[in-house]
Amino acid sequence: MSNAVYISASLPFLRFGDTPPFSVADLRNRCSSVMTERELATFDAVVNGEPNDDPFVSAYQAHETQLKNVLGHARAASWGPDVRFTERPFPGYDVTFAKMVSDAFSKPDPLEREQDLDRARFWLLDQLAPDEESMAFLYAFAKKLQICERWSRISEEAGNAAVLKVINDNDPASKQG
Repeated sequence: MSNAVYISASLPFLRFGDTPPFSVADLRNRCSSVMTERELATFDAVVNGEPNDDPFVSAYQAHETQLKNVLGHARAASWGPDVRFTERPFPGYDVTFAKMVSDAFSKPDPLEREQDLDRARFWLLDQLAPDEESMAFLYAFAKKLQICERWSRISEEAGNAAVLKVINDNDPASKQG
């Protein structure tokens, strides 16, 4: 029996927008004693967006390329008929995912747009790893956890601090003092 069964049985249910129960680094540390080196390398590839020969990683990265292509076409179309977009090749085409990405891009509010893109990613991860007794399920959970971590760091205060930092870093008067 795979170690994936034991790992996935201990994982909480995670939905988009949930506060992460622990960090991706904590998850990796918890799993490292029961995962092989190859599984850990695949885990790292998923989290870091690196190439890997695992079917789950390849499928997820192909969908990320599809997402970028759909968004590129939409942006090019919004800039006018003279703007051309060159697609990156990827294996397969997921009509439902492409529609979700296209619908997300059509939102006027950038925050809603970004949230819908990550909701589409959550949906995709569920589609790519439906078997809770597989390592792909753990990899999908890690990616979902990473998305939830990102959203837990986003706040109005953090945004204001980032804007002030950019302004101050680029203000000649603040550099003279």
